[in-house]
Amino acid sequence: MQRLSDEHLIEIFQKNKDGKGQLALGCLYDRYALQMLNYFYYTLHNDINKSQDFVHDLFIKIIEKHDTFNNSQIFKPWIYRIASNMCKNEFRNGKVVQKYNDHLKATTDPFELSDETQNLLRQCICQLKQDQRSLIILRFKMKLTVKEISEIFECAEGTIKSRLFYATKKLSELYKV
Repeated sequence: MQRLSDEHLIEIFQKNKDGKGQLALGCLYDRYALQMLNYFYYTLHNDINKSQDFVHDLFIKIIEKHDTFNNSQIFKPWIYRIASNMCKNEFRNGKVVQKYNDHLKATTDPFELSDETQNLLRQCICQLKQDQRSLIILRFKMKLTVKEISEIFECAEGTIKSRLFYATKKLSELYKV
């Protein structure tokens, strides 16, 4: 099963609720759990506990909503779209932002990296709006293509390029200050 495509694995899971379907879901989990953990970690202000919870919740959503996946589409943008929407909902609630602000007040050094440049860059990324931060993380940290990101956000590639331009411009302004 390891050699099967993501799309074929989710199709097996959709059709088989027996051991074969569980194996297919396990393969998808093995392929994406770490990627999703990293995505959530960077998007949710480096909160590892929240990130782990989100990975768990993400795969529960996949199990519950597996029938919403259209087999003519690519799996990777679909899973990132779900993850991105989970983060948007979390930010709408304001819980992460408040927790992050409380954390900044409670500690003198919110990032435990030794390299000052990386610390400054992370601080600047955290100052971006949530959508801009997501774009920067997806493109430069997760190394997704513009096409993949456009599928995640369900908009044209040109729109993503434009948004990335403004996000990197804003990041550059923050970094220079």
